[in-house]
Amino acid sequence: MFLAISFTYVSSFAQWAIPANMRAENTLDRLSDKGGLSRSDLLYGIPMAPGNVIGDNFLDKKWNKATILLYQSETMIEGQPVKYDIKSDVIEIKTNAGIKILNSDKVKNMVWVDSLTSEPHYFINASELKKDGVESRGLLEVIVDGNLPLLKKTEIYVKQPTYNAALDAGSKDTKIFQKEVFLYSSEKNLLVIKNKKDVLAAAGDRKAEVETFIKENKINTNKLPGLKKVFELLNAKQEKLL
Repeated sequence: MFLAISFTYVSSFAQWAIPANMRAENTLDRLSDKGGLSRSDLLYGIPMAPGNVIGDNFLDKKWNKATILLYQSETMIEGQPVKYDIKSDVIEIKTNAGIKILNSDKVKNMVWVDSLTSEPHYFINASELKKDGVESRGLLEVIVDGNLPLLKKTEIYVKQPTYNAALDAGSKDTKIFQKEVFLYSSEKNLLVIKNKKDVLAAAGDRKAEVETFIKENKINTNKLPGLKKVFELLNAKQEKLL
């Protein structure tokens, strides 16, 4: 009698821990049947929704009317809507005959007017300057013009999908990021601005003056508005001395 009672207790506990449908004969048969639907069939046999591309390669997604000065015979393309593809380093030009592609190495200068704000943006070819003694590529936006111009280069970074089908984890999306790098040009050399120390180096023998200007005006040189104010000061003073 004691043995029968003990057996009934264990059997009851086991059925509570593992649901009956998991113990069902047809379920166990499918697991042991090599020709049946396996775990890998569930993961790989059903088409997965593709990932999205988040972000884009364009400096500005809008079409902006531009005037482009070409190296060849100083030819000008005027009044055409354009986009600049940073990754491919080409300018897309919308014409009546469709979209035409222009490699940036053929462009000497470009100005476009933002189609929303009407603000002009000026660009020069980086090949006119050298960074660490090496010729640069692409277009640089001129933020402050003068003998010591402040320039901006936008770079593209692509993060590939991290999705792992076996684990069904990670992101299926390709993510495109843009990073702004600020530089200045001194005697045709490009120098990167990473911090306040680089800003003061650009000031040269006017370092003390610029330090005072930054302190009195509470300027953050890690942000574009602050950098712009400092380089406007430097270039305005230089122009007065000429």
